[in-house]
Amino acid sequence: MKKIALCILILGFMPVFGAEAQQSAKYDAVTSSQALAVQAGINADVKNIGSELEKDEASEEVYSSSSLNRIIEDHELISVVRDRDRCQFTPDIEDRARLVQLPVFMFAWGDMLVNGVCVKKDEELGLSYIEKAADNAYGPALERLSFYYEKGFLVSRNKALSERYMHTSAVLGSKSGRLGWADMLVRGFGTPSMYEEAFGWLYHADYHDEYSKLKQRYLEKELKRRLPPEVIARSQQINYN
Repeated sequence: MKKIALCILILGFMPVFGAEAQQSAKYDAVTSSQALAVQAGINADVKNIGSELEKDEASEEVYSSSSLNRIIEDHELISVVRDRDRCQFTPDIEDRARLVQLPVFMFAWGDMLVNGVCVKKDEELGLSYIEKAADNAYGPALERLSFYYEKGFLVSRNKALSERYMHTSAVLGSKSGRLGWADMLVRGFGTPSMYEEAFGWLYHADYHDEYSKLKQRYLEKELKRRLPPEVIARSQQINYN
């Protein structure tokens, strides 16, 4: 599988050794604030295009960027696009991914290609669109790549990259990324200094699907076990979002 150097979104918060260090050298290490700055710049670049599309969506039954993002964050992309809407908006998703290159649509199109949802399955092409969405600071795309790198699915296994992608996804505000990051911390990734931030993110998050709600409660409980009472109280008072 051809390695595509993602130009942003890698947090260098821990050392990497051996073969993983050589692979990581292909990537640019940036800080969380830089990732957020990239996201802000991209949002500004697509603002005019997005405004025109939103006007069209007021009178047509197509997905807006915000509605599609909610669908993705609630883990409902397949159930909505394929099962509820019977694939009728597939051409629109493809056009906005391929021609307009809006990050949320690039991710959706990539995910559909990887899983063969409403289109012929093409894992390599789908991965390339998910990577493009990640290059454009789309949090759920970083969360998905983190999963791929940890499991070695479609890419070579690399737990250091997986950790960095998931943390960046959480920093960018992705609900699925923040859930995934807390899960990684509980499983031994990261450092204890990151527990407070992760707990605050979860405590103030609002999840809608039942799976995420159950996982949120479990992870909050596990992080509480690792934090002093005064830190827990402080996190419950401060909105980290």
